[in-house]
Amino acid sequence: MKYLKNKSIPIFTILALVLFFTGCDVSGSDSADDNSRKVAVKMKVQSSSTSQQKVAGKAMKSVDSLTEVKMLVEELELESTVDQDSLDFEVDDLIVNLPLDGSDFVLTEAAVPEGLYDEFELEIEEPDNNAIQDPDFYNEDNDSDGYSMVIKGIYNGEAFMYRSEEDFEIEMDLNPPLEVTADTASSVAINVDPFSWFKDEAGNDLDPTDPANSEQIDENIKKSFNAEKDHDDDNDADDDDDDGDDD
Repeated sequence: MKYLKNKSIPIFTILALVLFFTGCDVSGSDSADDNSRKVAVKMKVQSSSTSQQKVAGKAMKSVDSLTEVKMLVEELELESTVDQDSLDFEVDDLIVNLPLDGSDFVLTEAAVPEGLYDEFELEIEEPDNNAIQDPDFYNEDNDSDGYSMVIKGIYNGEAFMYRSEEDFEIEMDLNPPLEVTADTASSVAINVDPFSWFKDEAGNDLDPTDPANSEQIDENIKKSFNAEKDHDDDNDADDDDDDGDDD
């Protein structure tokens, strides 16, 4: 028994090191690594679908009536191009109320090791029992049932609330990859197009009150997300350079 006890010490030590290097959590790494830099994750509504539909002359009844979009974000991850490690942002049970006016906002930020990152993953899930305080995310008739997204608006003159039971795991390529360096500010922009959610491929309305449309609406939601390096960072850097030239 004494022999086994002594042998277990290096085994657990090795296991701890393996877990540290394969499951990096950036949420608490601000001061732990001198090579880590702040990376912000932003989200904003795209307006491309709106302009395209107006050019085509299509009616926008359902899109124009959206008044509130809420989602329950459970996980955000960056994936490295070098070793495929996933870096987790700590965002458990984060309710995101999407600004429908097109303004962007910061979901979270954390220290990320310098390097190249080519994939971003967003997970939107229904809540665990009593995990959040917003009653819109729970079924009034059954407390054990929850929703991952809540969408409110007016359709054909009537108020509606569409709630999705789908767990969304959305993988988005960053092309070009996000480069985190000591010399540049870095952020990821998640763009979402809610104007496409209640339209079919032909541009016809999908009635949000008809359960038969739920599968197509959920598929539209999943397709409407994309991520990219935030171009505002480049603009900020350019502005700084211009200021320096004026001096």
